[in-house]
Amino acid sequence: MRQNTLLDETGVFAKYIFGYTLLLLPFMAAVFDGRALVAQAKWYVSRIGLPNQIYVIAPTSAAADSVGGSAQKVSINISDYQIPDNVFQGDVRAFLVVPKIKVAAPVVFPETIDNNELLTYLERGVIKYRDSDEIGSPGTAIILGHSSAYPWYKGQYGSVFALLSQLEAGDQFFVKTKDATYIYQVSGKKIIVPEDFKLETKDSGSHILFISCWPVRSNKFRIVVSSDLVAKQ
Repeated sequence: MRQNTLLDETGVFAKYIFGYTLLLLPFMAAVFDGRALVAQAKWYVSRIGLPNQIYVIAPTSAAADSVGGSAQKVSINISDYQIPDNVFQGDVRAFLVVPKIKVAAPVVFPETIDNNELLTYLERGVIKYRDSDEIGSPGTAIILGHSSAYPWYKGQYGSVFALLSQLEAGDQFFVKTKDATYIYQVSGKKIIVPEDFKLETKDSGSHILFISCWPVRSNKFRIVVSSDLVAKQ
């Protein structure tokens, strides 16, 4: 009888390891990916009570000018949302509500653009990117948020932008600050490679870009949702 050599034993061992890895791979993927799915489901279910629409009387003339000179019908009822003034403390200077995808989150204004530091701020809500224009002012403000997060993520907003792809042109949302409420309307969306992103001056109006990782549970691409100011209260 031929005695197995160390090389033979190593080969058998490698085959067993490879086989068990193939068997366990779907389970490992389900555990990791499933946590993100659960987080998204919890986020959506916990916000089912939020209204899908918002209604205001009419946009300001300046806002109408920014979208081509014609008044937009704004389908948002601000009174449906109770946002206490005490949320505006420190670097939280605004509050975002996107009814269609059940988003209600504080907007944090970091004084840094360091990616590692921004991850800490993203545990507290969405963030307004420092090197972008002010919300409600001429130019483009950038708001960043997680679409999914690792299982060890500590914050409450790991899936805040998980449903961003569901937004379509015409959907509306608002951003409340201490001084005013700004209503924006989605104008489009696109998927880009992170390195391809360029912030271009669109016109003299006020705009917001939502940016998040895409697809959900991956950071390979970015989804960018653009919007225009249509009203101010």
